[in-house]
Amino acid sequence: MKTLLILSWRNIWRNKRRTFILVCAMMAGLVGVLLSMGLTNSWLVQIKDNAVRLFAGHIKIHAAGYHDRPSVEFALAPTARVTERLGADPRVKAWAERVSVQALLSTASQSRVINLVGIDPEAEVGVSVILDSVQEGVPLDAWDQPGRPILIGRRLADRIERGLGKKLVLMSQQSGNNEVGSGAFRIAGIFDSGNGGFDESHVYIFKEDAQRMLALGDRITETVIMLHDMEQSDLVAAELRAMVEGDAMEALSWRERLPLVEKTIEMSRQMMIPYYAIFYVAMAFGILNTLLMAIGERTHEIGVMLAIGLNRWRLIGMILLESLLIAILSVFVGAASGWGLVAWWGARGIDLSSMAEGLAYMGVSRIIYPSLRSADLIGASAAALAVALVFALYPAWRASRLAPVEAIRSD
Repeated sequence: MKTLLILSWRNIWRNKRRTFILVCAMMAGLVGVLLSMGLTNSWLVQIKDNAVRLFAGHIKIHAAGYHDRPSVEFALAPTARVTERLGADPRVKAWAERVSVQALLSTASQSRVINLVGIDPEAEVGVSVILDSVQEGVPLDAWDQPGRPILIGRRLADRIERGLGKKLVLMSQQSGNNEVGSGAFRIAGIFDSGNGGFDESHVYIFKEDAQRMLALGDRITETVIMLHDMEQSDLVAAELRAMVEGDAMEALSWRERLPLVEKTIEMSRQMMIPYYAIFYVAMAFGILNTLLMAIGERTHEIGVMLAIGLNRWRLIGMILLESLLIAILSVFVGAASGWGLVAWWGARGIDLSSMAEGLAYMGVSRIIYPSLRSADLIGASAAALAVALVFALYPAWRASRLAPVEAIRSD
């Protein structure tokens, strides 16, 4: 084995230029795969994080049936047992109680259906990024002007052509009757979450103002929970669900409430596989072409080795080793380069402002930060090595089928 390894190493450097070109080609292919993985990871992580951090939280507790038909009729009184459990669980980072219903927003010239969210600003800052996304004006708790304050998204402000201090009217069905509750509000701040669809459809007011307008008393519609580790969402949700089930309540993780997000992530990863395959096909043809050329140039030499007793299986092993050595060299350089480039761009970010309009509706911000997981690096490198070995089989088999006498006679 040691002799075959030495021969294989020397053989790949007999034509340095060809080996160098092949190593560069395979390295470039692997770098392309890793960069694509880094960009895909960033995009998918942003979609998931934005969905969770904007509004959904890791877990939500609400009345049974509210998820399927969010209505003020499903409002419930805060439960001390739930808050005590959340406060004692070290996995819980923060939680907030909300009033969330559909409402009609009206101005002097137009009306729009929106999602009205009543919040406690002090608690809300721990479960969402909305209060940190206020770009004009002030958050709700900093409003010191006459009138009740409201936060609206920048895209909604553009659509209704209303700026800071302007008056808006909200209307929605009250609890327990067929009356319509309404209230006038002044725009205290305009937020920009980076998600255009969300900004156009959500407004925020004080929880107490929402409760008065909807005749809820002290009732709420949901409790939003953020964990220290997102991956524990399903486990914690199952525990909370078992605890509140007898109270006609349910606890759902973000995966259960946002199946479309999870399916989008899964489908996107699968759709990228054919794209990655293009790079590996290019590597495969490079390996195949190089080894066939090398065997053609060494036909006489191979014939001599077979004539003096070299086992055909050992010949196959030598050619496979040549391919593997080239692949290992390419993978080492390509993986280091790809990881370095992804880390460099990940620290600085890639500005996609030219596509901001489309990205905003997809829930992706203007600047993305590529990232790689260890599994990505290992998987991409292993695939490159596998391609090198598989596509070296045909040249190795072809060399092993040479007749020694005819091979020796070749020029």
